[in-house]
Amino acid sequence: MHAVVGIWTTDVARRDEQRRLLTEEIVPLVCRQPGFVSGFWMDDPETGKSHTTIIFASRATAISFRALVESRTRQDAQAGVTSDILTTVAVVAAAHHPGGTP
Repeated sequence: MHAVVGIWTTDVARRDEQRRLLTEEIVPLVCRQPGFVSGFWMDDPETGKSHTTIIFASRATAISFRALVESRTRQDAQAGVTSDILTTVAVVAAAHHPGGTP
C-alpha cells in the first residue's frame, strides 16, 4: 500500500465553505478513485493546518491520485486552501483497533 500525505494551510475565515466542499465534493471524489483504500482528513486548531492521509492499494494508484490533487491547486486556492506538503509514501506498517474504531 501507498499513501498520499498532505499538509494544508487553510483560511480559517472560510472554514464553513471548506467543510462543505470537503464533505460534498472532495470525500466522494477521493472514494471513487481507483485503488482507494481509506482516507483521513484532520484539522489542527492550534496550528491552523489541515492534514490528510489517503491510502491506496498500489504506488501507481497513489501517484495517479497525487497528480489529480496537484491539478486542482487553483480550485483549492479559490476555497482558501493551499498545499504546504504533498508527498507519496510507502505504508510500511499498520495497526487497527480490534473492534474497528476505538
